[in-house]
Amino acid sequence: MSQVKCCFKNLLETSTVILSAGAEDANYPLYRSYDRDIGKVFKAAAAVTIEIKIDQGASGNLACDRLLIPAGHNLSGMTLDMKYSDNDSSYASYVSQWVQGDNNLIDKSWASSTHRYKKFIITSPASIPQLTELFLTQSYIWERNPSRPTGNFLDKLNVERDESVGGHARFFKHGDPRKYRNYPQVRAKTAQKDNAKLMHDAWAGSMPFYLYDHEGIWIFGEILKMEMSEQAADSFPFSFEFQEVLPG
Repeated sequence: MSQVKCCFKNLLETSTVILSAGAEDANYPLYRSYDRDIGKVFKAAAAVTIEIKIDQGASGNLACDRLLIPAGHNLSGMTLDMKYSDNDSSYASYVSQWVQGDNNLIDKSWASSTHRYKKFIITSPASIPQLTELFLTQSYIWERNPSRPTGNFLDKLNVERDESVGGHARFFKHGDPRKYRNYPQVRAKTAQKDNAKLMHDAWAGSMPFYLYDHEGIWIFGEILKMEMSEQAADSFPFSFEFQEVLPG
């Protein structure tokens, strides 16, 4: 069983983000790469090298250890880099340069570190690159893993059922099924309580994020319900109900 972890912060949202190489298509602006909406794309203006530069500022060096780019990009076959710097002149790689093999979720991780500047680079693409979200984040690994999810583990069907007076059923499909997880954590102590509260506060009712579930599946979704209580000294059991958010 995989260790549950959550990536609920995106460093781009508290940084200055610009293109230090290339230009945006005005109809698909750069800010879409950090607006938490995986249904809207950022697209470059031309098929040239693109550098998305992230500056956290002199006092904003939050740690990061992971890059997530959801499916919906067109980066298959393109040469990609994720780099960092402390002086904005010499850059080193978080991970080795790679050629993306498909248009599925990109997940790259490294040892957690703090650096003021970062760059995501697409080198000499053959076609105009686009992506929906550039999630540069710190992974929160649950101090105690839940034993198993509780309740319904099946995907939630996004279908409305209506029945006529005569008993004829009609069905209105509003979208694809959504993944759903409900994790009880009955043995949480202070450290997990504090981190779970940070996650809940960062979600803030409107900031969907990534969950890596007990089966090793990344899910972009929202907290439907989260409750926590203090039952004894250093004992803070909580429940965590999570549902996938689909592209618009």
